[in-house]
Amino acid sequence: MYKVLLVEDDRITSTLVQRYILGLGYNLVAAVATGEEAVEIINRDKPHIVLMDINLEGKLDGIESANRIENRDQIPFVYITSSSDISTINRAKESNAYGYIIKPFDKKDLRAAIEMALVRHSMERKIKDNEVRVSTVLNNILDAVLVIEENGIIGYINEAAERLLEIEKRNILNRKVGEIVKIGSDPRSDGGIPIPMGIVYSEFSNYLTVRTGKKIPIDFTSTPIRESSGRVNGAVLVIKDITQQVEFENRIKENLDALSRILYGTIEAMSTVVETRDPYTAGHQQNVAHIAVAIAEEMSLPREVVEGIRLAGQIHDLGKIAIPAEILSKPGKISDDEFNLIKSHPRMGRDIIKNIDFPWPIADIVVQHHEKIDGTGYPYGLKGNEILLESKILSVADVVEAMASHRPYRASLGLEAALNEINLYKGTSFDPDVVDACFRVFKNDYWKNRF
Repeated sequence: MYKVLLVEDDRITSTLVQRYILGLGYNLVAAVATGEEAVEIINRDKPHIVLMDINLEGKLDGIESANRIENRDQIPFVYITSSSDISTINRAKESNAYGYIIKPFDKKDLRAAIEMALVRHSMERKIKDNEVRVSTVLNNILDAVLVIEENGIIGYINEAAERLLEIEKRNILNRKVGEIVKIGSDPRSDGGIPIPMGIVYSEFSNYLTVRTGKKIPIDFTSTPIRESSGRVNGAVLVIKDITQQVEFENRIKENLDALSRILYGTIEAMSTVVETRDPYTAGHQQNVAHIAVAIAEEMSLPREVVEGIRLAGQIHDLGKIAIPAEILSKPGKISDDEFNLIKSHPRMGRDIIKNIDFPWPIADIVVQHHEKIDGTGYPYGLKGNEILLESKILSVADVVEAMASHRPYRASLGLEAALNEINLYKGTSFDPDVVDACFRVFKNDYWKNRF
């Protein structure tokens, strides 16, 4: 039974991979979180293979640890990592890794990676004496495996490779790999990506063109075969058909797009309900949302935060559906009781949407959009950092839009008056950074001309 050492500092991932290892029938020597611990375990238990996370706790990262293990103990290692960026892959190439698995992965992927690493390690020591064993192992791997000789000739393929390439083994062996394996990054082309054999080389999300002209989405890895002297005399090419993965990802995207359309449609319906009750402020929520988004973008907030502000802005006055229409559209001055009733709309809006599982804190943004940083706002009298930044942005956008637009009880006060208002109360009612960003937005002629 092969002894496996797992080096992984994420507790949840480590627990899952340990289950995979044991479920596949391997002997788990230990599961540690640092390269330093791994070196100690290897000194004591001499595992057959190491599964190594690249980003580790401690002074040594996974690549540095793997280099030490490879150089001193000649134990094969497989990287398990969430990193697929070019710089990480380039570092991994230089470390002579025996495999590279991108998280998340399943038990089949892990089994293939471990077996390939162990097989390659054995082949480097005694290739000719282990041909039967290699063939047995490779033919039980679901991914296509081709052994490429030093001159680029295909010397061995497994049954999965025959099925994937749609060519019988006798028509593949002793052919140049470039004649048979045509891989490209563009599904409209027939190939062009070279397969280097002297380094560990991985490519993701490419296309294999088979004899019939069909394009199959694949990932592939080329791993050099080294003699005991260190000389490279071939490579193992592993090609993974990711058709199901691509189809699954496409379905997920389609489902997310559908959910997004439903979400935005729901927000639009909510916004319309409010505007039908208060025709004099029709478009107010949309206008506030546009201004708030412009301010948020001016402040360089993350895209997902900006999107939450957009949606919250479109329904920030949703609670007004509980206010009598005659009060909302009443010309002239309203009474204190009527004003207190209107002031209840943030809380009512929150109560309406609080049980909707938005990806953003929409209910909290809505209920806080009339709070002031000096604590004089409503409904809770929150101060400073107690108020969400999204709500601070909506508060400024709300005042500017309201003052610059017509109302049943007064004509528009104009954009200049609105900007003067937020500047007057900058640092007391309104967040200074938000006010400054708002002023920068309205320096743009596009925004000036909207009011």
